[in-house]
Amino acid sequence: MNTKKCYFNGIAIFLCGAVLLSACNLPDSTDNAIPIALTQTAAVMSTAVEGTQAISVETEVTVSETPALEETATPEPSETPEPTATIVHLTRPGDFPGGRESGMTDPDSSTTAGEKRASRGENFAGNLYERPFSAENMAYFPDLDITYTTFNRSGAWVYVEIKLQGTRDGSLQGTYGLELDLNVDGRGDWLILASDLQSDWSTDGVRVWQDTNKDVGGGIALQADRQGGNGYDLLVFDQGIGNDPDAAWARVDPTEANAAQIAFKYALIGNDDEFLWGAWVDQGVTNPAWYDYNDHFTHEDAGSPLSGLPQYPLKALAEVDNTCRWTVGFVPDGSEPGICPVPATPTPTPTLTPSVVPGNISGIVFRDGNGNLTYQTGETGLGGAGVRLRQGSCGSPGGEMASTTTGSDGRYSFSGLAAGTYCVDVPSDPATWTAKSNPTTITIGPGGNGYANFGYFYLG
Repeated sequence: MNTKKCYFNGIAIFLCGAVLLSACNLPDSTDNAIPIALTQTAAVMSTAVEGTQAISVETEVTVSETPALEETATPEPSETPEPTATIVHLTRPGDFPGGRESGMTDPDSSTTAGEKRASRGENFAGNLYERPFSAENMAYFPDLDITYTTFNRSGAWVYVEIKLQGTRDGSLQGTYGLELDLNVDGRGDWLILASDLQSDWSTDGVRVWQDTNKDVGGGIALQADRQGGNGYDLLVFDQGIGNDPDAAWARVDPTEANAAQIAFKYALIGNDDEFLWGAWVDQGVTNPAWYDYNDHFTHEDAGSPLSGLPQYPLKALAEVDNTCRWTVGFVPDGSEPGICPVPATPTPTPTLTPSVVPGNISGIVFRDGNGNLTYQTGETGLGGAGVRLRQGSCGSPGGEMASTTTGSDGRYSFSGLAAGTYCVDVPSDPATWTAKSNPTTITIGPGGNGYANFGYFYLG
């Protein structure tokens, strides 16, 4: 048997490795097969042969020739080893820069984790999730609970830090990332996700996705309309495989074990100077093809972290947390899709940190004594009644914002609210009734206070 040796240049091996890797990292659903981006032209490949390619390797592959055999001969099987690519990194991120160009805070669900619920920050209808809990039994994971984010640009790099409420067994076990909306239309354009974080900068576990057909968010961006497309459909960077092996990196913050850091080259997004961004942590779904998640799941299938709602507890959409979005390169006016609450009179500063002038809505759920459904001194409050706060006026499709339970005196309160219109109601009647109060629409200004009482009148 004669043997020939074939040598493939580095870019051919890169293409083979990329195809193999993309086949190993497809989403679970076969309906959402997503290819890796291999966009090098013949000219680029020619340049790569001359030694400028990012991945440089010469791999020897042995191909066996089978001689002519007699009819009675039994051919022996021969194996052809698969070529492997060696990723050569030419540059890596530096130290995380100081300051904060952009960023946002996110609710800390550890305060109500003992009650197996989130207190606020959840708006399924608006693609805003506060779900650092497991499905069904609502076990709380501190390393899936975002509390604070930081965004900075420095030289050729963009740096993002996602601070979590804590660690799990001393480590961060979720998938951490950010979504970028470059044209500020509510639809994410780029998604960067990182898992299995290490103590030093690494491309292992880091992937970058792009939406090429602009269908992230379905029919109406961010809103739950059940008109989902194929989401992020192009895997541009897969753990060092891509046009630039140094495009994106991640690590655990060397000074804080409960913070994930991601760095990517600014050129990856075309050095865009005005855009929106938001942070994600995911362990329960992690499927870029299903973005936005509220187009893929119904509220009933997804469940809810807000106790007292009919969708409670979490079901198919669990172990996920994300933030509202904030701006890079411009001052928001509050009309941007998915934007965090904007102060009434924002002041441009070099450091854009969203803040909320807090408002309050409170009231009493009471047993009405005379049937006029108006609370009067001497009427008895109903303790343990569930009260729900929704975004927008009553009758509109606004998402649930928060829920609470009345105290022994029947009183309740929602605090820390941005200026806007809300609907307050009692989803489950705490008493039998002949007449009862309807859901109440309340509009408050910055720092304003609203009131809604709910009476229950019955005979006997």
